[in-house]
Amino acid sequence: MTPSPNNHNRLAMTGLFAALTVALGVLESFIALPVPGVRIGLSNVGIMLCLYLIDFPAAMYVAVTKAILVPLLTGNLIVKMSIALPSTLAATMVMGLSVFLMRRFTTPLSIGALGAVAHICTQFFVVKNLYIKADAIYNLLPYFCFFSVLTGVLTGYITRVIINNIREDERCISCFKK
Repeated sequence: MTPSPNNHNRLAMTGLFAALTVALGVLESFIALPVPGVRIGLSNVGIMLCLYLIDFPAAMYVAVTKAILVPLLTGNLIVKMSIALPSTLAATMVMGLSVFLMRRFTTPLSIGALGAVAHICTQFFVVKNLYIKADAIYNLLPYFCFFSVLTGVLTGYITRVIINNIREDERCISCFKK
């Protein structure tokens, strides 16, 4: 059975968003922020674009690709991947559930913030259970959640701008028709 053109478009767009996500993840590793351990989360833009423009399975594919390739390309593979994979999957699941269960009541900004908080909470849980056994690590969680909400809103805003520009361009709209 030959795949329909829409399946080809879906596959091509998923691959494009995966490449965008990995490229932004690698680029982001070179951006120094004034708060140690905080990252902007630019690579989550590709995942959110998949959630809004394609579907949840495509977003999960992009998330897994990001969680494996970004640590592979930036170094310290085992530690980064052991933290990145579960936290990226948790954030994608939370964002996906929010988009598909409450689409009318959410925006990319709120989805970005929810995903960022799920991501950092999962990271703390993994780090506490695998690397730092002291419960005192959770004293830092509120501060990191605060910065996560800020960066999640920022990536959500970027996602919203991209979606609005895609929807205005007729050539792009034809790629996303199901």
